[in-house]
Amino acid sequence: MKAYCLRACVLVLLAAAVTGCMTVRPDDPVYIQQQQLLAQQKQLETRVGRLDQIFNNQSLVNLSQNQESLQQQVNELRGDIQTLQHDQQLGIKQQRDLYSDLDKRLQKLELSVGSGGASASGASAAPAAGAASAAAGGDQVAYQQDFNLLKQGRYQDAINGFTNFIQQYPQSPLVPNAEFWMGEAHYQMSDFQGAVVNYQAVVQGYPDSNKAPDALLKLGYSQYELGKFSAARKILQNVLQQYPKSSAARLAHQRLDRMRKEGH
Repeated sequence: MKAYCLRACVLVLLAAAVTGCMTVRPDDPVYIQQQQLLAQQKQLETRVGRLDQIFNNQSLVNLSQNQESLQQQVNELRGDIQTLQHDQQLGIKQQRDLYSDLDKRLQKLELSVGSGGASASGASAAPAAGAASAAAGGDQVAYQQDFNLLKQGRYQDAINGFTNFIQQYPQSPLVPNAEFWMGEAHYQMSDFQGAVVNYQAVVQGYPDSNKAPDALLKLGYSQYELGKFSAARKILQNVLQQYPKSSAARLAHQRLDRMRKEGH
């Protein structure tokens, strides 16, 4: 009888345990903790979703800003290219003007040589006759050959040729021109210090030469290219003062305006 009662009690306890496992009470601590964890998980998921949205929106903003910055840089580069193209075209025009000017002056010189310096008299007549004699010889042919090298872009060959020309014909009236065009050859080779030497030789040695205004102008250009802006400004202002009605003065005024815009 006792054994039967004991067995019955065990069965009752097992049934109660099974029933307890299958039924979760709202006040059960484990259940409460599970619900809290689920709520926290939902909150985290909501926050992650908001962060993703914010990140995506910020990425779009950054992308837009980067695009605007790149577009601005492109516009600036286009402006620089246009400026360079303008300067290149201006430089080509100036070079052509200088070559054309040289041809005209050579024609005048030929006429002067052909006249034999008839206007000269007294003590100055002998040097003029000597210069005319030199020009009537081979100096003009040699000069033209060297000048053709310059026009062909053979700048170093032109420099060598003009150097030999000056040594061979030191009394030729074409010597100032030879000095000037040697400076031009150095300038075209970006040897601005070498150009300074030749331009100064014209300005200081032949101040009455028809190449003196151009030489003074290009001397200022060379100092500009060397970054000596104060010296360049002073020289260009001298061009305006000494040769106010010349084409060199007009070009000097343009370069001074450019320097002011550049803050030099």
